[in-house]
Amino acid sequence: MKTQLCSRRHMLHTSAFGLGSVAASWLLKRDGLLAAEADEPFKPDLEQKTYDLIPKQPHHEPRAKAMISMFMLGGPSQIDLFDPKPELMKYDGKTFSGDVKFDNPAQASREIMAPLWKFKPHGQCGMELSELVPHLGQVADEITLIRSMHTGANNHIPSNYALSTGRASSGRAVLGSWLTSALGSETQELPAYVALTDTRGLPLIGGENWSNGKLPSIYQGTMVRPVAPRIFNLDPPRHLKGSPQEEQLRLLDRLNREHLQKHPGENDLEARMKSYGLAARMQVAAREAFDISRESEATKKMYGIDQKVTRDYGTR
Repeated sequence: MKTQLCSRRHMLHTSAFGLGSVAASWLLKRDGLLAAEADEPFKPDLEQKTYDLIPKQPHHEPRAKAMISMFMLGGPSQIDLFDPKPELMKYDGKTFSGDVKFDNPAQASREIMAPLWKFKPHGQCGMELSELVPHLGQVADEITLIRSMHTGANNHIPSNYALSTGRASSGRAVLGSWLTSALGSETQELPAYVALTDTRGLPLIGGENWSNGKLPSIYQGTMVRPVAPRIFNLDPPRHLKGSPQEEQLRLLDRLNREHLQKHPGENDLEARMKSYGLAARMQVAAREAFDISRESEATKKMYGIDQKVTRDYGTR
């Protein structure tokens, strides 16, 4: 005889909500508000959403296969690099008479200061760039410079949020997560979205720079460290390697699927299951992907690995 086991969650659900439903139905019937079965409106089935990393085609012909965002926290001001302000030259040294919001009154100043470096046009497009970035000026016709983006936040942390999510507050999904959700991934053995961190530590707001926000966790960025282990918790303990781990994963997958059948629509659980599967596949693929010794000398030179000043950044 097969015994039907009752989970703790199921027991609480049936006892707490089941008795309440009985009481509610009696009260509705007493007040003449309980609808007859034939009078009940048609209720269409809810659309079952699926979350995966299957490659998806955009609405137009793509011109790129991947996106690399180089976020260099604490760099020089855009006014000294890419964004000349003629009015600053005109009013250099004078006092600004308008309203200014000071985040740090102790260091507040109304004195207008011109850029310390000269600008000049580059390329056929005439892009004005600072003398601090001469090499960038050599490829001015191959890049797009956006000067129209701005935010009302003038402090580091809200500005980080604004750059990553479009809003100067926490809790939203970053651009990388939205791209992953919309386009998927060309490989099912590696994460579609990774964050390559600095040897000196994480940037401000830490992991929120690659947060999935309200999106399922399968679209969250995977943090890759600059030193071993490149990805935390990727390798199992020695006593679990091989068949023991495979048996555990099969059991966990079976239990999760049984729970999904009883409680359909739990998208977070479904996304977590797919994340576990990806982690298992990554155990081999990630080692190969992060092994730069497999790259050609030409590729290493292109990323600056042959020079000390750029080796750390290029190795990531």
